[in-house]
Amino acid sequence: MTIEDEIIIREQDDLLELVFKGSPEAVQSAIVKSAPQQLVMQNLQYLMGILLFIDAPKKILLLGVGAGSLVHFLRFHFAESHITGIDLDADLLQLAERDMLLPAADDKLTYVIDNAQDYIENSDEQYDLIVVDIFDGSQTPSWVFSADFTRALQRRLSPRGAVAYNLLINSERGFKQFYSQLRQVFRQQTLCLEAEQYANILLYGLNFNAPAKSMGELLQMAQLAEQRFQLPFHQILAVIFNINPQGGGVI
Repeated sequence: MTIEDEIIIREQDDLLELVFKGSPEAVQSAIVKSAPQQLVMQNLQYLMGILLFIDAPKKILLLGVGAGSLVHFLRFHFAESHITGIDLDADLLQLAERDMLLPAADDKLTYVIDNAQDYIENSDEQYDLIVVDIFDGSQTPSWVFSADFTRALQRRLSPRGAVAYNLLINSERGFKQFYSQLRQVFRQQTLCLEAEQYANILLYGLNFNAPAKSMGELLQMAQLAEQRFQLPFHQILAVIFNINPQGGGVI
């Protein structure tokens, strides 16, 4: 079976979508042809809410490249930063470069064909932002939730770094166990969000103690971030405050 047997590239006006075949079909990536740096999918918009809480990242690691929505976004907004994208599927990357405008590798962008778990365990690099966006069919692989992998991710972060997870998990009990583990590893410096339009859960883990900020300060930061990144940061902030108890860590 080839990659073309598993996916569909769908073009609608100015939008390209990479869709996994199945019942139902699942849109994996969406790219605006005239402005590929725009994040169309709400789960990825919420995932990048992490930028409200960290300094501009200089070294970025993407665990899972897919069709490259986040590659476009991060290269556009952090042109001087270096991005490393890890993906096990060389055929998918080749197809995405051919049909989904995925940028080719250069001195600021490196692609590595590898299992993300192996890469993290064998790497000695440190990153300012790690994004975990890995799926095995319709779920996040079970090894992503292991304590060993969580600790290995934390070791790969710089002192001011953070990890952002895009997760699909059916088990409420499994999620609660993982989130408890994440809070322990990151010393309560975590946040949880839900994307209303998707089943995805988004998690942030900060490798530092976030400075205390008032609601007014955060709203002002959200306004500036919306102008810069063209993302709904006020909406993201509202979701954060609705789900996460104040005084429990980052807020």
